[in-house]
This record gives sequence, C-alpha cells and structure tokens, in this order.
Amino acid sequence: LKLLQEGRYLPPHQLQRGATSLSFCLSMAQSRKLRPARWLRCILLSSAVLRRAHCREGPPDFRCDQQPEGAYDPITIRNAAGTLEATFLRYGGTLTHLLFTGGTEVQGPIDVALGWEDPRQYCRAPQHQYFGASVGRVANRIANGTFVLGGATYTLPRNENGYDTLHGGWSGFDRQVFDVVTRSASSVTFQHVSRDGEEGFPGTLTVQITHSISDDNEWQLHYHATTDRDTVVSLTSHPYFNLNGNINNTPHVLEHELWMPTGDRFIEVDSHLIATGAIGSVSDATYLDFTTPKTLGKDIDMATATGGCDTAWVIGGALPLALEAYTPLTGIGMHVRTDQPSLQIYSGNFLNGTDPKTRMPRKRSQSFGLEPQYYQWRGALVVEAQQYPDAVNHANFPSVVLRRGEVYSQRTSYQLFGQSPRDRGSKAASLGMQLLGPWPSSVVQSWAVLFLVVVACALDRGRRLSTLLGGWASRLAGWGLSHARGPEPRLK
Repeated sequence: LKLLQEGRYLPPHQLQRGATSLSFCLSMAQSRKLRPARWLRCILLSSAVLRRAHCREGPPDFRCDQQPEGAYDPITIRNAAGTLEATFLRYGGTLTHLLFTGGTEVQGPIDVALGWEDPRQYCRAPQHQYFGASVGRVANRIANGTFVLGGATYTLPRNENGYDTLHGGWSGFDRQVFDVVTRSASSVTFQHVSRDGEEGFPGTLTVQITHSISDDNEWQLHYHATTDRDTVVSLTSHPYFNLNGNINNTPHVLEHELWMPTGDRFIEVDSHLIATGAIGSVSDATYLDFTTPKTLGKDIDMATATGGCDTAWVIGGALPLALEAYTPLTGIGMHVRTDQPSLQIYSGNFLNGTDPKTRMPRKRSQSFGLEPQYYQWRGALVVEAQQYPDAVNHANFPSVVLRRGEVYSQRTSYQLFGQSPRDRGSKAASLGMQLLGPWPSSVVQSWAVLFLVVVACALDRGRRLSTLLGGWASRLAGWGLSHARGPEPRLK
C-alpha cells in the first residue's frame, strides 16, 4: 500500500501480478499452510515485483522508430482560396503548420503555429511540449493521478513531477497514432480507439476528430466519442500560436492583445497549478481581467504563482466569441469560439531558448537569417478549449463522465483575420456590439450603447473613443451573457 501511495508509474499487468501473488502469500500465511520462512520469502518476492514495477519514474520507451507506416507523413488541407492551410500528422493527431495569408502588415503566408521541422521529433524530443497535439482522455491536470468513478478508485501515472496526471498520462492521445477515416481537400477525420485500461482509464473509448478549413479562414474542430463502459472524457487540442510568426526574430508573444468578453471568472489553482475547486472573479484579480482588451505581457508576472499565464477562464460555452487575439506586428488576429465551458491560456512558460540541453530549434517557416534560432521563453500563446480542470475530483464542477450509450461531442474553431492597427478601435467596438444580441432584457441599454458607438466611430473615425466605448460594450456584453447562462456553480 505504501508503494501504491507513492503514485509512480505502474503498468497494469505488473500491478495485477504483484498484487495477486502478495494476496496469495497473505492468505497462505493466514491459513498457516506455509512455514514462517517460506511465508517471509513469498512476501519478499511478491513485494519485489511491485517495487520493480514502481522503480520507473520517467517516461516509457515510445519506440519512435517503430511507429506504423505513415505515422509521420504530412497531411495538408486548405480552403479553396488557399488563404489558410493546415498540416497534420497521424502521430498524436498533431497540427504541425498553420499558414495564413492575409496579415495587413506582412507579405505572403505566415506560419502561426509552433512545431518541429523534423516530424519524428514530436516523438523523440525529450522536451515534449504537446506541440499541436490532440489531448485526451482528460485534458489538463488530475490531482494526485486518481479519481473515483462508480465507487471504484482509478490510479493514473503521475507524469508531471509526481504531483498529478497531465493531459492523459505518459502515453495519452498525443502519443497515439490515429487512423485517417475520411479526407478531402479541406477536411480530414482522424480516429483513435483507446482500449480499456489505457493509461489507467476505464472503458474502450472510440474517438473521432474532424479538422476542416473553411472559406472564411476558420480552422474548425469537431470531436465525437463513444464508450462501451462508463468513463471520463475531456478532450482538447494543444496548438501553440504565435500570430507574429517570429517576424524580425521577435522572441515572444507579449505584444499580443487579448480580449475575452465573457471571461469574468477563472478556476483557482494551487502552487502546482492544480485546480482547488474554487471559482474566482477577475474583479478580485484584475491581472487576469481580459474583459477589456489588453496585451498579454501587461500583468503576466502576476498571473500564476510560478510566473506566466497558465489559467483556465470560465467562458460559458454555446459557441460565443470566447477569445480574440491580435498582434500589430503582422496585422493578424484570431477569433476562438467553442461550446466548452472553459478556456485554458498558456504563455509558453516552459519554453527555454538559452539552455543548450532543453532549447528547441524553430522550424524553417518561423526562422529568419542564417544563424540557428530557438523558441524562447513566453514565445507562444496556447489556447485550449476544454472542460474545467480536474473536474473528475470536484463535484461542484460540470461532470466529465461519459456513460455507455451516450455520445461525447465538442466543437471549437480558430478563425484568422487580417486587420490594420489603425482600424483596430472600430473593430473592437463592433465586436462588442455583436455580443449584445443574447440579452434577455436590457434592450434600452443595448440601443443606447449602439447609438454611442455609431456616433463615436463617425466622429472619431474609429480611433481612441471608439476603442474605449468598445471596451464598455464588451463589459456590458459579458454581464449580459453571465446573467443569461444562469447561476454560478456552488463554490467548494
């Protein structure tokens, strides 16, 4: 029991072998069918099996050179105009490139997704950052690597410093080779059958993920999953965005302007970034307040106890505008929409471009000049649409249990657009007004704000005043949506 409580990685077959032999020894000792010397020997041998199973604390051998044929072959889809193009691997269902043509401050396509140049590095690299990967069975962190379902306790590998299970364990979906079910010029559907007991999760889960590129430059994801036994599911994608594409060797994304019109609450975490079960308000933590636009770097040092942004905001779902990101360096912006209740934002805090042992070279599409270049600290904006973190261990969070016979479904999209910095203010105002529609009441307020924004844009030509009013509109919209989505969940 002491060994099990240490929570080190334990292959199920070794656990079963060791536990069975240990149970046999104890039963023989109880019935006095073994002499004390043999009883002691039996105990020591079976305990050794358990100890040997626990001695491996690091990741297993992923057998990167023995993957199925085609695991690392690129699969590219694009829209009819060729203005948005995405490339994937079957390994991990991974996004490797996302090229957008339409930035107002640049010529030609810009690759806005971080990744490796050599596709085999998605398996081989010891600095595994989940670059562009599909994540499951449960995204984010599970405290202590355990959860209870149907009265049974399930133990998972603690693959993050021994504290928790991160993104499904050592061999989560990011380490699986997906099958291609269907494919067209603008769409591809991947499938993975996660067997009962894979990384400790119960039930055989069949997952399909469809990626599509629309003519209005939107990367759309549709997740579909079924199970033959009650289990837990919270899927996401893990793209590392950099809308400036490292242009002019810009090392970070701190100039990115973020706006989350409905992100007025967030999931509180402890010093290990594990959800505590409490939900905080950005009014009490203004450094996490993006309900009015501000740059990612403005309050980033205050965002978490470990420094940098790695936080889940409560956004309400139902496919509203969850996030807008924009950089004036390229004039590229991005809208994120999802039906999931939370949005995890991570600022690449564990990227390190200075340590020769851990630094990761940029791929060619994001490198400029002849000298070797590396991804730097805070050099990415990761946007993960998902269920609440560690929902398996908090009854006050929305449930992530998938019952036999039920269907798991999720929709998320990332839409890229080009916008000149001088037109930024009027755009923010108009987007604020888009969110006023769902108000069940406050019609007078809606028309009043609309009138003010129209007058401001006419008089100010979309500059400072319209930006300010756009911020007010976004706050009012966030208030309206928070009332429309009902009462907050019970705080733990």
